[in-house]
Amino acid sequence: MKKLIFVILDGVAGRPSEEFNGLTPLEEAHTPHLDQLAKKGKNGEIIVINEEIPPETDNAMIAMFGYDPLVYSRGRGPLEACGIGLKFNEGDLAIRCNFGTIEDNTIIDTRAGRIGGEDARKLIQSVQRGIKLESFPVDMNFVHSLNYRSILILHPIKEKLSDQISNTHPGYERKPGHLELPKARVGKKIFEKCKPLDDKKESKVSASLVNEFTDKSHEILKNHEINLERKEKGLNPANIVLMRGAGTSLPKLDNFKEKYGTSWLCIGDTPAERGIARLLGMDILESLPIPLCDNLSKESSKEEIENAVKKDMQIRANELMNHFKDYDCFYVHIKGADPFGHAGLPESKKKVIEGIDKWFFGEILHYIYSMDNTVISVTSDHCTACSLKSHAADPVPLLISGNGLEPDSIERFGESFSKRGSIGRIKATELMFMLMKSIK
Repeated sequence: MKKLIFVILDGVAGRPSEEFNGLTPLEEAHTPHLDQLAKKGKNGEIIVINEEIPPETDNAMIAMFGYDPLVYSRGRGPLEACGIGLKFNEGDLAIRCNFGTIEDNTIIDTRAGRIGGEDARKLIQSVQRGIKLESFPVDMNFVHSLNYRSILILHPIKEKLSDQISNTHPGYERKPGHLELPKARVGKKIFEKCKPLDDKKESKVSASLVNEFTDKSHEILKNHEINLERKEKGLNPANIVLMRGAGTSLPKLDNFKEKYGTSWLCIGDTPAERGIARLLGMDILESLPIPLCDNLSKESSKEEIENAVKKDMQIRANELMNHFKDYDCFYVHIKGADPFGHAGLPESKKKVIEGIDKWFFGEILHYIYSMDNTVISVTSDHCTACSLKSHAADPVPLLISGNGLEPDSIERFGESFSKRGSIGRIKATELMFMLMKSIK
């Protein structure tokens, strides 16, 4: 059996940009190593969910591993709880949270200036200690996950809760079921309270609990010494908790060791992808440091971007090589480009892509191409268009390269090039079967 390296470049796909004369950031970037893989392999494009629904990472990765997210998705909250090893029982309500900044009922920053993990933990501890929810009997667990992100789990003491509630995060609209759609990131973001999405008692109770938590945590956060210091420094205070992705159960996914007879290691940055990996029976690289790329912002200089990407990619490449003999397959999820698509910064997105190519793919290809029997697949979980500052339902490029695969005529990795590849256009749910077949 050949080895498989399955790389997801989070949000790397994009749309043509005026700054690049109609090329996307990926196509404009200097990516000799990705181009080498494209030239030696087969290329195509993927429809992640369908041509109308912009995918989020959790739904996209459920699809990439072979499961229809419209059937299997159960909300991002439970996946992230699973990803950080948090106790979650069927029937508990888990919600993904962000610290944000609110002024006069308007959300002016959905990441609170990308507040760092140390301060976020202190704020979370103050909220956990200072709140008692009284509108319904529950035990509350408010836990830090990554930087400005956290997870709220409500354990009902009697009866049950519902995940059919709206988001309070203004960037994502919750539809009935478990589908989330991104909202356009333009204009004022007026804060809206959580609402039930159906008429069931448990949905009304759950929405009420979320609103009670939001109000009580805001009272603690707005006068917290960390936020008072942030305001003095001209930084956005983390004075509200924004919630999305509620769920009361985890998706039922197959163990890949049993399904395909393969051992897997996940090298991933964020809780959602780690949660999916755990459900699939993968080992998780727990020692992976918090990515420096996650702290970059639109104010980051070219040098700061290059240094952060270089350090992050070298760490991930080294970890992959250190464990290369121990596993059959590797799921590597690289976050770096996505935030700059959300920020509408094509030049910065291009710089990140170039750094990933040089310091991740350059490093592993130097090692792997001295070995036989390796297949590398590279794609994106979704298109993050700089022009939209959000995800889009556009197809994403795909390459599958390695020993024994007959190459097609494509010489570069990018959206318009991949359209002409021999793989053609496939659904995301078809990809894993194709990859497993390629390594037999």
